[in-house]
Amino acid sequence: AGGDSSQLAGGYSSKLEGGYSSQLAGGDSSQLAGGDSSKLAGGNSSQLAGGDSSQLAGGDSSQLAGGNSSKLAGGYSSQLAMDKQCLAIGDHNSHFKGKIGSVVCIVERNNKYEIVNYKATQIDGKIIKEDTWYKLEKGEFIEVK
Repeated sequence: AGGDSSQLAGGYSSKLEGGYSSQLAGGDSSQLAGGDSSKLAGGNSSQLAGGDSSQLAGGDSSQLAGGNSSKLAGGYSSQLAMDKQCLAIGDHNSHFKGKIGSVVCIVERNNKYEIVNYKATQIDGKIIKEDTWYKLEKGEFIEVK
């Protein structure tokens, strides 16, 4: 746990929590929570939650949740949850949900890990509903039941 302007780094399965303007980095299966203006990076299967204006990057199968204006990037099979005015990028088999105004781009890959489709959209509340999980399948966004 760190205070304002802290820099925290933890190994495998670490739990890190930072105050304002923190920078956090954790290994695989880490749990990271950052305050406003934080930068968080976690390995595969990490759980990251960032405050307003955070930048989050997680490995494969990570769960990322960003506050207003956050930027999220998740690896293969990640879950991206966005607040208002966020930007998220997800790799193959990723799921996303967010508030109206947020933007997301997801890619699909074949069994050789080559990108075969991608799609970007802005959550508008009509075509892409607010706070509803979606994934990219065959080049189209579909609701996850």
